[in-house]
Amino acid sequence: MPSVTKQSPNATLKSPSKAPSVIDRIKGIEFEEEGLKLLVYGRSGTGKTTFWSTFPGPILCIVCSGGSKPGELRSIDTPELRKKIQTVTLEKVAEMETLLRYVEEEKKFKTVILDHASGFQDMTLKEILGLEELPVTKSWGTATQEEYGRSTTQCKESFRRMLSLSGNVILVAQEREFKVEGAEDIIRPTIGAALTPALTGWLNPACDYVVQTFIRPRMEKVVSKIGGKDVVTWKRGKGVDYCVRTEPHDVYATKFRVPKGHPLPDSITNPSYEKIMAIIQGKTPVVD
Repeated sequence: MPSVTKQSPNATLKSPSKAPSVIDRIKGIEFEEEGLKLLVYGRSGTGKTTFWSTFPGPILCIVCSGGSKPGELRSIDTPELRKKIQTVTLEKVAEMETLLRYVEEEKKFKTVILDHASGFQDMTLKEILGLEELPVTKSWGTATQEEYGRSTTQCKESFRRMLSLSGNVILVAQEREFKVEGAEDIIRPTIGAALTPALTGWLNPACDYVVQTFIRPRMEKVVSKIGGKDVVTWKRGKGVDYCVRTEPHDVYATKFRVPKGHPLPDSITNPSYEKIMAIIQGKTPVVD
């Protein structure tokens, strides 16, 4: 029998080099400049497209609005924006993965837009159901709960991948009213992005910023002399103002991640990337 050499219990073992530990990754609060992750929703014609066109370029707009010639882009059809913005119309859900991989590898776009997320969810549902087109009015009878669930899961996977991109990412959606049962004593948003409730409930926390676009009558200031004093009143002017809602609201879903004490207006008139950044940096945005 071959002899076995036993090591003395007092012998010193040579310890391997220490592997990095989770403890080694403890550090102070810091944030990398990865761009804004923004959900913009609102009714048609309230300025969503004009708003995102102000973001840094080059911009890639992934169009998924249900038509081969999306009319909403006409509002930004100018020579300057033609140089800044490139578009691609999504025809199949699988093409989203190809596009996102291209964006990651090429790193040529500072801002990526999905216009709009509501249309993308419709596309996933249409493919799941094997339909050429979805009915104009969708209801729970259009698909089973399982099929809606599969659609929501596909969207989550694509949206999560989009939000992980470096640079600015903007998901555009139409507006929808949600009926909240048994919430008489609880303040909860009832108007948000026009997606399934499960997808909206996941997307709002996933984005750093959620804003709603809307239009309101333009008001003009009138200064009158009464009793020798200047008295300011307001009257209805010509035209409308295009706005985004930023402050927390008891009806509209909004979200703005800024430190406590940062000035946060209830809304921004003629919204732009520069005005959003001013608010994030604790400054008062320029009033047009």
